[in-house]
Amino acid sequence: MAMKKLAITAVLLICGLTASSALAADEDQVDPDITSGKAAREFRQARQKWLAAGIVDYRMKVSRGCFCAGPSSVTITVRGGKAVKVSDKPWYGPWTVPGMYRIIGQAIKNEVAALDVTYGAKLGIPRQTSIDYIAMAVDDEIGYGISGFKALKP
Repeated sequence: MAMKKLAITAVLLICGLTASSALAADEDQVDPDITSGKAAREFRQARQKWLAAGIVDYRMKVSRGCFCAGPSSVTITVRGGKAVKVSDKPWYGPWTVPGMYRIIGQAIKNEVAALDVTYGAKLGIPRQTSIDYIAMAVDDEIGYGISGFKALKP
């Protein structure tokens, strides 16, 4: 009987160690560009370009790719830095360029598993963004695209 208890304890211990190792490996997976600081540097440089341009009135098309409800793309008009018109509601994506920067900044801060951002060369606008929050999870990935950006007269 003691041998049976010992065997069961050993099996439970091995299973527990294996499960915790798998969880630890999953939790530790962070995009290499985040760990190296490259993602944060590119983010700061792009955001600085955007801020230096001083654009507060603009129109843009924002698309979203995910396993979520709502429209997959909208056209947003921004006046004075605030969204004043959205072509389709309810919209669950970023409403402004600074809103997109907040999403990217939060992904860097949270050390997501994968982050891929393409910034516009001139204004630093995040043109394409792809985020995978947890490496081994399904349906947590999300992507955003900003296109058709047009600065408007005040």
